[in-house]
Amino acid sequence: MSCTSGSEQHEQLDPVTISFHDLQSGEDLSEKIEEAFGFKGLGLIVIKDYPEFQAKRERILRAIRKFALLSDEVKDKCAVPQANYSFGWSHGKEKMKNGIPDFAKGSYYARPHADIITDDEELKRQYPETYLDNVWPKTDCPELENAFKDMSRVQIDMGHHICKLFDRYLHKLTGGKHKLDTFYNMLKDSVAYKGRMLHYFPVEPELNSSIDGLCGWHLDHGCITCLLSPLYLDLEGNVLPKPNECGLYVKSPRNGSVNKVDIPADCLVIQLGEFFQILSGGLLRATPHCVRSSKSLNITREQLAVFMDCPPTQLLKLPEFSLPREEVFNTPFLPDGVPELKSRIVGAETYRDFAKNTFKAYLQ
Repeated sequence: MSCTSGSEQHEQLDPVTISFHDLQSGEDLSEKIEEAFGFKGLGLIVIKDYPEFQAKRERILRAIRKFALLSDEVKDKCAVPQANYSFGWSHGKEKMKNGIPDFAKGSYYARPHADIITDDEELKRQYPETYLDNVWPKTDCPELENAFKDMSRVQIDMGHHICKLFDRYLHKLTGGKHKLDTFYNMLKDSVAYKGRMLHYFPVEPELNSSIDGLCGWHLDHGCITCLLSPLYLDLEGNVLPKPNECGLYVKSPRNGSVNKVDIPADCLVIQLGEFFQILSGGLLRATPHCVRSSKSLNITREQLAVFMDCPPTQLLKLPEFSLPREEVFNTPFLPDGVPELKSRIVGAETYRDFAKNTFKAYLQ
């Protein structure tokens, strides 16, 4: 089904969905991977039937709201400007559509599996976005830390399962040139995971009139991202049904149409990032996406995304089976204002170089 709104074509496509039981069974899901992450896919897959994680989901999403509603003075104690606000609290620092500062949402960034990964102060100085320590509001919102770590363990488990599927698919597609467990081992041993806890503040409806008004078009730059189904709350903290206009919107690489993706409350989503697009030689594809929150002044939106990235020193290098370079670094139908991938690899030899370039590009 398709329709048009303004100058942009919209479609409602059902995303590729698999069961957690299929992941556990070892079934070959290569066709599903190609459908989801190949040249015609939306760059994401929905996972259903993960047992008993709803309590963890609601606990962390409510904790995010609690922190976001604290005073600016309290929240600013957890801001880390020397890391380009990529640790701790960030509000109004990121620039999205038309270079406008993003005050519509607040973010809290933290590493899910280790608060400290190095004592090397020179590394922290050179690459603060990767190596600085976590900061936590241990007095003002003590539940945030444990709720975050508890939920992110589930998301990381899902990410590891999907990496196994990527490896199996690429192994078959390349005639064995991509070795089994390459991506799985790369991420399993990595210290470069980052969680982003998100609170979308109520805003005036005119500021949210377009689908990219609050969280503008972008691509995740890492390897994979694991998303929850967001939680919608009224101003008293009561759970609400998802408003019809809200959701994740993805730009199709097939024809540039915009597809609305709804994540059921009992499901998780894995999205592909640009670095796995590079390391797969362009055989797996990341897609531009944006988020629309509620138009109501009485509704907030809470979300947790866990970005699972490779080791910081992983080389930015195309594999021997790669597609031509211009195809790998091209993003079809890239929305206006989104920094091109080819511009952010300039001078980057490793993932941490690429990540640093990307943070700067989105903050300029």
